[in-house]
Amino acid sequence: MTSRKFSSGDLQVSVFDPVDYLDSDQAMVAYLEAAFEENDPAFLMAALSDVIRARGIAEVASKAGLGRESLYKTLKPGAEPRLGTILRLLDALGIRLSICPARAIRKARKPAAAKPAKPATKGRPIRKSASPQSSVAEPRSRKAHEEKGPTKTGAARSQPSA
Repeated sequence: MTSRKFSSGDLQVSVFDPVDYLDSDQAMVAYLEAAFEENDPAFLMAALSDVIRARGIAEVASKAGLGRESLYKTLKPGAEPRLGTILRLLDALGIRLSICPARAIRKARKPAAAKPAKPATKGRPIRKSASPQSSVAEPRSRKAHEEKGPTKTGAARSQPSA
């Protein structure tokens, strides 16, 4: 078996740099939101670095009140900047963090499940009668159920023994 060394001249490859695509405030915000969803601090800092490079290191450093060299150290892979520094950088970018329940984010990310098709009915369609009560049923506790007695649907069920 012969071995052949690979040289980069054999293959045309372009380097992907997200900075080339972060050309609007909306793109930058969407990029940072996606990075936050990963829940990985290193990934988030890399994304923040990309957004800052897209906006301009000198401009962001000036607005954040940091020196360029200090900003480079803050954005260096493996650096763990303080929250205050991150907030200053986001403020310099014109971006603000907002807090919301995690379950709201999970619900927003889940695609809506397709509703099953309604079964075909033979004959007349079933009519639901309008009731004066709210359409949302309030669950009753067992004690309240025993005090009020069985409902129409619960009449056939056996009563709990004392």
